[in-house]
Amino acid sequence: MDAADNTRLARLERQIAFLYRHFGLDPQLADAFAAAGDMPPEFTEALRKQNLILAIKIYRQVTGVGLAEAKDAVERLARSV
Repeated sequence: MDAADNTRLARLERQIAFLYRHFGLDPQLADAFAAAGDMPPEFTEALRKQNLILAIKIYRQVTGVGLAEAKDAVERLARSV
């Protein structure tokens, strides 16, 4: 990368940080949302209905993560919905 690319990248990172602050979002959620995009529609529906137990179950089935990690991820997503 050259200096122009570094400048452009730094500017984009500042803009993204501004958007996170402006909308009151936790930047850590970016990874969780990426994972949610790979989830079946039943997962999104469970989140929408605040059925966290079902959402955690689906999350674990799809990702293969443990209960604690799935619970944390689903709870973060539920707070942002």
